[in-house]
Amino acid sequence: MAKTRPLPEEHTAELTRLFAHELGYASAALTAYQAAYALTTYDLFGLDDSDGRWCVEQLCRNAVFSA
Repeated sequence: MAKTRPLPEEHTAELTRLFAHELGYASAALTAYQAAYALTTYDLFGLDDSDGRWCVEQLCRNAVFSA
């Protein structure tokens, strides 16, 4: 039986918790960093409007913007 893959939100949350624990940062600090990264890089990876889609999705999932 094939394993189901985690949703991006679950994957991001798990990785954020892992890095926060391993590096000694608060999860909220890393979440704010993720939001800042998405805001500053949304148009750097491609030549058309499709390149920023992952950044918008990250911002919509990000606790900084959903609070």
